Amino acid sequence: MPDSPVIVLTRPAGENETLAAAFARHGIATRIAPCVRVAPLEDDAPLREAVGRLRAEDLLVVTSGAGARAIAAALAGAPCLAPVAAVGARTADACREAGLRVVFTPSVATGTALATELPLPRGVVLLARSDRAGDEPVAILRGRDAAVGEIVSYHTLSMAPDVDASGDIVVFASPSAVDGFALAGAHAGTAVAIGPSTAARVSARLSIEPRVASPSDDAIVAAVQSALEERYDHVRR
Repeated sequence: MPDSPVIVLTRPAGENETLAAAFARHGIATRIAPCVRVAPLEDDAPLREAVGRLRAEDLLVVTSGAGARAIAAALAGAPCLAPVAAVGARTADACREAGLRVVFTPSVATGTALATELPLPRGVVLLARSDRAGDEPVAILRGRDAAVGEIVSYHTLSMAPDVDASGDIVVFASPSAVDGFALAGAHAGTAVAIGPSTAARVSARLSIEPRVASPSDDAIVAAVQSALEERYDHVRR
């Protein structure tokens, strides 16, 4: 395998370390180059009011740790009466730390799986998400005749990283990170994209056909290892 391949992680600052540690356990070094950042709402009163109106027959959907933390900040200790559906285990942990009661996570940590598998409540389903969240989960839920509401819980901002983001393999967890990477004019030998919407953005913005991985650290590491092996085989030929 080529010496010291450069694997770049592009999630927001503070959200790459667990994945970097997973790579390190496999002897793979990484470079952290955040290409997106999370910003709080200028006014969280609408979020506080929307969550505060929920009752026990409703369901709050949280799709990221940032969303869980934003809800906790908006509620400022006030209870959320509705149970919570979290997009994955990591988000579920953040929800519990925020004092929310998690009752459901999907089989795969994606918004599409959550919307498809979610047991519908008697009341409304409120999605608390980024201002740049995709439309597909809402469309799926409405197609299932769910009463759906949406509320912005935080802003997602693409940004050019302040370190070199070029690498042999770049891992993207969101379309916004792809946009930030493109702003930097960085180069990727190949890419691993988490989910189909991120993969589509990689293809459109970077003219690369990425490997698509599920959100788990193990799946991302496996996708990168496979890409490295393919590159090594190509070099040997």
